[in-house]
Amino acid sequence: MIKKIFAFFLLFLFIGATPGEFSYQDKLNDLLGKLPISTKYSILIYNPNTLDTLYEKNSRVAMIPASNTKIFTTAAAVNYLGKDFLVSTKLYSADAYLNDGVINGDLYLKGFGNPFFKSEDLDSMVIRLAEAGVKEIKGDIIADDSYFDKLYRRDDWIEKEKANVVLPPVSAMILENNSIVVKFNSNKSVGEAPDVELFPKSSRITLNNKVKIVSARKTPRIKVVFNGNDITINLTGSIRKRRTPYFLRAFAENPPLYAAYILLDKLKERGISITGEPTTGITPQGVIELNSFDTPLEKMIAVINKRSDNFKAECLFKLTGAEFSSKEGNSFYATQAVLNFLEEKGIWNNGTAVVDGSGISRFNEVTAAAICGVLENMYFDAEAAEAFTNSLSVSGIDGTLEDRINQPALKGKFRGKTGTLNGVSSLSGYLTTSSGEDLIISILMEFKSKGANFHRNLQDQMVEVVGLNY
Repeated sequence: MIKKIFAFFLLFLFIGATPGEFSYQDKLNDLLGKLPISTKYSILIYNPNTLDTLYEKNSRVAMIPASNTKIFTTAAAVNYLGKDFLVSTKLYSADAYLNDGVINGDLYLKGFGNPFFKSEDLDSMVIRLAEAGVKEIKGDIIADDSYFDKLYRRDDWIEKEKANVVLPPVSAMILENNSIVVKFNSNKSVGEAPDVELFPKSSRITLNNKVKIVSARKTPRIKVVFNGNDITINLTGSIRKRRTPYFLRAFAENPPLYAAYILLDKLKERGISITGEPTTGITPQGVIELNSFDTPLEKMIAVINKRSDNFKAECLFKLTGAEFSSKEGNSFYATQAVLNFLEEKGIWNNGTAVVDGSGISRFNEVTAAAICGVLENMYFDAEAAEAFTNSLSVSGIDGTLEDRINQPALKGKFRGKTGTLNGVSSLSGYLTTSSGEDLIISILMEFKSKGANFHRNLQDQMVEVVGLNY
């Protein structure tokens, strides 16, 4: 009797299945058959509206997600902060009376993890001070980055980290991505020193240029030293003679002090005198906000996901931890925020390990099931769905998917996040099929042979097969 029921069930499946379903599934199997035997993969294709799993291979096996980690970072941020949250850098004073043109006491510049804050934005803050009639500051210029911890480098918070992607210091007080740009003009005679410009400029930066122009292809070396009262930039080595400028970037290893130096010069440029010194410290309670530079979270997640911006992802990671904990932006609270988000939403998270916000670390591990769970949750989030979906790259149009999934019928039909590390390639997102169905897809791959392009192309073909045949 059991055999007859089982035979009937198989017959029912055979009769109930459409040729199109077998078509795309067979084609997906054929594509996976092209993978080297050493390639590992975790795949899930899911219809969120019918709750049907359309295709699954190892979907609950944890793998390195690379930049698909940013899906977790941005989703958790939108969940805890809200899409309208403003990421800020603020100027404060304890002196509430400015009609006399004097700030009696210190001027505070406090960062809240805004990686969009530029030199011109600091200029605007100072201009508003001058327009308010401020002519003198009787105190110090204090830059405050206490909103985050002081573990500025990922190597400092990830034990045994060996990632080879170098980022600027991840701090709460950020100016110009915590970087100093060095511009070399080497269109001079061989043997001469190139002309050098710094951006942003500061009277507190001492430049030692020992670089010589040569005819061979050479790159100068940069070393930045914070001496307590100033910054010394040592330039050594050689640079090739060339007609166009050459740019190198150095990191400001003490981000708040760097910002304080730049603010000091900008105040003086606007005719505002300062009796104190630029330094770092904590903004006290009860101060008055003078002005603010704000970036909407919606803009931040769009840059992180479309451009796969690693530095901004790490800033958002710590920012989420700060808001989640109401204590400090650090990797521990950030990780707790992500894991708590998964638990709250009932998302499968066995085997999930998140140690950074960008996905650079190979210690991150997630499953295709977990990624699809996050994407499904955001898909049905009435308040955040549009902002989150719009933050993803669009196939054939923009971001990291601008040149991918090239079937004309699917141009603009897949919104997703790519991921790439040595031996790792991932692709996850939302697909609208040619029949108008919305699907969620996650494909994670770890490989030892045939390279990244082969695996990326195969992922694209898998999305195209489903998009055209489901």
